Amino acid sequence: MNDFSHFLKPAPRFGRLFAIATLAATGLGAWVWRDVMILRAAQVKVQQQSEALRLASVPAPVAARNRAELDEQKRWAALQDERAFAWPPLFAALEQAGNADIELLEFQPDKTSQRLVLRGEAKDEAALSDFLEALSSQPILRNVYLSRRKLKQRDRLVTVFFEIKASMANSAKPGAR
Repeated sequence: MNDFSHFLKPAPRFGRLFAIATLAATGLGAWVWRDVMILRAAQVKVQQQSEALRLASVPAPVAARNRAELDEQKRWAALQDERAFAWPPLFAALEQAGNADIELLEFQPDKTSQRLVLRGEAKDEAALSDFLEALSSQPILRNVYLSRRKLKQRDRLVTVFFEIKASMANSAKPGAR
């Protein structure tokens, strides 16, 4: 007798249920794996953006300048300050106040403190007094005073050596007109 009895046996009760459960678990696993991969990709993207922002917020390293470059930069700044200074009103005031009896030997403007020092020689005391009054009447100059006066004699010629100090008005500041 051939053993065909195993074909005649009823099918196990839980075989289909087991197959369905296996397929469901596989599908659920695939769905979870897909979500994990999507979240991982989003995390990598956020990390890259975070790193890019961190790198952007870090100040770029400044190359150390050598002494020659610093000196050149200082000279350019001094030249720009010199060009920005309001020279014409100051020179016009000195020309209007000047006369033939006064010889200016030294002109020292201090642009940062807005001060002016004039040194020179006058023919006599009257010429010096007139020059001082003329400088005081100029609108660009304030607080004009004689800081030093000395008689100088060369052969028979006697002159008055003087030093006058003054403050410059606000219109002589750079950028003010």
